[in-house]
Amino acid sequence: MLQDKESLVFSNDMISDAQDILITNRIAEDFLQNQYMKKNLDTKSLWVLGVGTIMAGPLIGWNFGVGEVGPLGMFVALIILSFYYCVFFLISAKLSVLYPYIGGPYAYVRQGLGSFGAYWAGVLTCFEFIGGTAVVLAAFRNYLAFINTEYSTLFYLSIFIVLLVNLQLFSSIVMTFVHYCFTCCALGVLAIFLLGTFETVQSANLLIAAPTLFDWRGILNALPFISLFFMGLENITMTAEEVRFPGRSMPNGLFLGFFTAVVISFSIGYFTVGSVNWQLLKASEFPLLFTLVHVQSQDKVLISTFTVMSSVGFIAALQGFINGYSRQVYALSRGGYFPSFLSKLHPRRKTYPFAILVPAAISLGLSYLFSIKLLIVGAFYSAVIVHLLIIISFIRIRNSEPELFYPYRRVYDSFLLYLTVVILTGILFGFAHRYLLENWRIMVLIPSIISLYYFIFGVKNIRQEAPEEAAAASKIRRNRIRFS
Repeated sequence: MLQDKESLVFSNDMISDAQDILITNRIAEDFLQNQYMKKNLDTKSLWVLGVGTIMAGPLIGWNFGVGEVGPLGMFVALIILSFYYCVFFLISAKLSVLYPYIGGPYAYVRQGLGSFGAYWAGVLTCFEFIGGTAVVLAAFRNYLAFINTEYSTLFYLSIFIVLLVNLQLFSSIVMTFVHYCFTCCALGVLAIFLLGTFETVQSANLLIAAPTLFDWRGILNALPFISLFFMGLENITMTAEEVRFPGRSMPNGLFLGFFTAVVISFSIGYFTVGSVNWQLLKASEFPLLFTLVHVQSQDKVLISTFTVMSSVGFIAALQGFINGYSRQVYALSRGGYFPSFLSKLHPRRKTYPFAILVPAAISLGLSYLFSIKLLIVGAFYSAVIVHLLIIISFIRIRNSEPELFYPYRRVYDSFLLYLTVVILTGILFGFAHRYLLENWRIMVLIPSIISLYYFIFGVKNIRQEAPEEAAAASKIRRNRIRFS
């Protein structure tokens, strides 16, 4: 009899917890009736959002990394980045299906490391995308000044404002189509470059006088700049809430975007460094234009076409970065971490104007206040910390709910996962060695202010009905039932 009574009590606890889960899910569904995002994205849309965001990367800045470590070191850095992004997207493909929310990194870390870790993941993702927007803006301004100094600033500001207004006025399906057109044109620009340098590539140029820093220090210094080939690809993970069939489209979109980025990075790197002496290349802000002018100086039509059409790559990247930071800001505001006005939706178009405009003003200011190199370094290391938090969260989720990963347990238990953690930790130690010791006051002050905001304002306003928060609450209850 005593055993039966204890069993009955346990069953009642399970029923109560199950009811709590149903209530939480119902509240979240009611909340999404007012805050929902239209589900109109597919695999092609996801590929466009990811690849379009990186379209400015091949045009600007990555050659600074070649100056740090030489041609062979550049390819070593590309291999490291390709490996860890591959593992990261393997994880993201699973997490984006389990937690198909607009929060992206914030949503994933919320399940594994709690609200404080989620807050930091969201803030650092905002840093990455706002910093990336500032990088593209500053480079675009310099590029237009290089073409025509008289009207460059006015023209680039006009394009930026038109992009912001369009993102507010039209639905995501319209803007995805526009982004698709820009991205295809930008890929055409890269194809023009490859055709223009195809006959001038010499493999011997890859072996010319590598610098003495062809070691781990040089590679770590080069990584932020080489990462421009990949920076912003995780934009795809922040669209899961808007995807019609996330179980199929999210993995396909992530790996198609990743494969495209790998092909672009290795082909552009090889054709550029193979066509000119890397010691000449490292000083130029626009490596592809410099290379094409150097090897095809007589073909004015080719150079003029490439110069004018390259602007499309900057516009595609701007739209991608704006989409990325606006989604993350909106998700954090919807969850209560940021002020609520940032998640205010237009009643008909379901766009979020304040989540677009406020970070846009910040990125515009940053593009004037800081150098491109500093902005690239800041965006890269913000991304590295976010990726590390996501992988650690994934390990904790996998350990607490192994049944979710049972069919693919060998993949997700692989030592490659832990090797990626070691690589990311090493990158952060390299960052601390180079930047933290010299600027420790700033590095302590900024995180302290951000954390203070969370403890004073953010933690008090968390909205349990937000889908990311409701999913975390349901996970806690499931674990309590399992271990009761």
